[in-house]
Amino acid sequence: MKKNKKKANTNKNIQIRKSKSRKNKKGKRRLKKGIKIKLILIAIITSIILGVVIFMFNSGNIISLIKQQKISEEIIFDSVDEISVFNEIIGEFQQNRPAIKREIKYIVMHETGNFSSSANASNHSQYLLTNDNDENSWHYTVDENEIYHHLPDNEVGWHASDGLNVDGGNLNGIGIELCVNEGSDYLKTVDNAAKLVAKLLDLYELDIDDVKTHKDFSGKDCPTNLLLENNWQMFIDKIQEYMH
Repeated sequence: MKKNKKKANTNKNIQIRKSKSRKNKKGKRRLKKGIKIKLILIAIITSIILGVVIFMFNSGNIISLIKQQKISEEIIFDSVDEISVFNEIIGEFQQNRPAIKREIKYIVMHETGNFSSSANASNHSQYLLTNDNDENSWHYTVDENEIYHHLPDNEVGWHASDGLNVDGGNLNGIGIELCVNEGSDYLKTVDNAAKLVAKLLDLYELDIDDVKTHKDFSGKDCPTNLLLENNWQMFIDKIQEYMH
């Protein structure tokens, strides 16, 4: 009888130890699982912070942008000499309108590179107003007959291929595209653009040396035709003729 009782106590002790062992194993599994979850959360948070830092760096020092003291006041006009200016401003919530206010320091010249006969200023304006897939944007498009205005002059546009570099064309420049559509009078387009640039230089109190090209900021061969031979100097001379 005593032996049976002793055996029963022994079995009971073994069961208790097994139960404690199972509890300890479960506790360890929960602890490991908790640590894994914490490590995953830390990794996610670190990735987000890293992403934000990289974005800020690639955006050309946004801190410097925020610290800018001066924001140019925008001036709206509906004609340049005899040339009509149509103010068809891109919507505030479209991706190709950053809506970043800034100081105007440059006029940045481009050519559209679109040789289709229908690629005039009006159709480029329609493209910018309805485009949902492309972030590119600029301030004015000029053709042989008229000028279209797409962004407020004192807002950033995505046209100079240099992000938000502190001294860059996007952050500081008014982007102007010249149409090169087949069948158009390119020389008349250039003349219209010279009148527009002269007006902008006068309005924003800029100097002729503040007229730049896309190539100045990104190295891209743009505006292609204006950079051929002595065309650029002739364009600059023409601007100076129209300045007041």
